[in-house]
This record gives sequence, structure tokens and C-alpha cells, in this order.
Amino acid sequence: MSAPHPLEVEALRKFRRLTAQGDDAAAQDSLRDALVQEANLPGVHVALARLRWPGPDYRFWLAWFHIHLVPRLYLEIGVEKGDSLALALPSTRIVGVDPAPKGNPLDRCKGAARLYRQTSAAFFAAVPADSGLEPNGHELAFIDGDHHFEAVLDDFIAAERYAAPRSVILLHDTLPLNSATATHEHRTGFYTGDGWKIVPCLRSLRPDLHIVTLPTAPTGLTVVTGLDPSNRVLSARLGHIHQAYASLPADRAVAAPESVFPLGLNDPQWMARWLQSARGQ
Repeated sequence: MSAPHPLEVEALRKFRRLTAQGDDAAAQDSLRDALVQEANLPGVHVALARLRWPGPDYRFWLAWFHIHLVPRLYLEIGVEKGDSLALALPSTRIVGVDPAPKGNPLDRCKGAARLYRQTSAAFFAAVPADSGLEPNGHELAFIDGDHHFEAVLDDFIAAERYAAPRSVILLHDTLPLNSATATHEHRTGFYTGDGWKIVPCLRSLRPDLHIVTLPTAPTGLTVVTGLDPSNRVLSARLGHIHQAYASLPADRAVAAPESVFPLGLNDPQWMARWLQSARGQ
């Protein structure tokens, strides 16, 4: 591992001093100033994300949804080290998909779990019979694989086809931190890609869905329910969708997220009320 950039070390030192003094606005400004000088400062991006979106982070919410929904089957695309898989309950059957996981992601799983070391495209092209993923299959899915818009859209389309009634799909990294880290091209260590485009896409083409984006660190979590496995609007228009969203810039999503995303509150009580209403309970 290479040593951190001297600018990052100094920026984080100043950040800690300003936050200790209670001056979060100046701390945020100092982090942004550092990123103007050097766009690739991962530690600065992480600090800025947590400062911008205070409160519970996305792992808190993953655990919350497991406890709240108690899914019979949980589908996760992009498992990496297995930190999020470990949040599933002992009673939940886990299906994980990742072409290049790190270590053994199943080590900390509490219940039955299977990991498929392949791309999500290959997995959905021929869903393994031993996965247990059948029509009306999962009650909770987490999409956190390839962060390119086209891949996120494909994963959503496929996951919806296997959704049980009243299932929930969670989309990670849907609230861009800044334009440099939210592009199609991977240019920075802290990178969320342009998968955030899935939210305006779904809002435009699938008004039947219930969608809310939680402003949670590091870069948001979008909750989707009201799923319809028989709906083919997205797959039928795939080429046009790719063309329409290819050049959509992140500037407005960063500067005025409330104009692009249906922002909720990073609060469990608020989320419980929203989910109850959205799922018709």
C-alpha cells in the first residue's frame, strides 16, 4: 500500500481540528479545497461523505432491513469481503454473486449461504438450480456490483424478475458525492461510478414503483418496492435508455440532489413509516 498523499494527510489533520471545534462548515470547505488541488484523495472523499451525510451509514440500513423484513431468501450482487452478507439473519438463505470476491465472504454468514463466483450477467443468464432463486424468490436484494449505469440497470431488471410480492431491492451508491467520482470512467480511488443514473431512470420510466433515496454515508442507498416481475418496460427500451442516459452529467445531482432524487430522512422511524405505506401494510 502506498503512503497517503501529503495533501491528504494535511487536509485530514485540518478536518479533524475543525470538527473538534464544532465548525463542520469550515471542515467541509477545507476538504473540498483539497480536492480542487488533487481529485484523487480517497481519505478526503470518505471524510467529506460522512460529513455531508451524517447519521446511520448504509451498513446500519442493511442490518435494519434484514431485521425489519426477515427475508426468507436474500440476494446480493457484489459481495466483496462479505461484510454485508454477515448482516443476514440465521433464518435467511443467502445467494451471493461476485466474479472476484475477496477471501471467503461466507465465513461470517450465520445461516445457509451460497456464493457464485461469476458475473451477475452470467448468473442470471442461467440461474443455478441449487441457488433456490426461482420466480417469486427473494424478499430482499442488494445491488452493489458493477457500478456502471448499464450494469446496474441490467442487475435491477434481472433482480425484479425474481422478486417475491412486497420484496425490496436496495441500490447502493446512488447519491453522488462529487462529479469526479460519479462518472462512467474510473479515475479516482474513491469511486461510485454512474450507477446513480438508475434513480432518475426508474422515476421516469417506472412510475409504478415506490422509490426513496436515503442520504446515508458514504453515497446513499435507494430503496425500491412495489416491484412487478412481469413488467418489461425497461428491457424493451434498453437501447434507447442507454443512449438517453449516457451523457447525463452528475453536476446537478451533486449540487441539488433533491431535484434528482426522492430524498427521504436518514432515520429509522421515518423509514418504517415510508415502508409501511409503500408496501401497503
